[in-house]
Amino acid sequence: MSDEADRGNDTASFMTDLALRQHRRHTELSAGEDSAECCEACGMDIPELRRATVPGVTLCVDCKREQERKERMYR
Repeated sequence: MSDEADRGNDTASFMTDLALRQHRRHTELSAGEDSAECCEACGMDIPELRRATVPGVTLCVDCKREQERKERMYR
């Protein structure tokens, strides 16, 4: 039984490491990009703090949340 648990832990650790690497790479690639002032989905203003925190951002928080929700549904 411990072998299955070990494999599960190894898989979870691998997936976490992969996600972190992808996030870092995305952050590095988008660091030089300008952030949009308005959301490309709804047209609302993107707050300055979000634009400063997430370089290259093009969606407001609500639209990004909705995009991520839809992506999870179709996996």
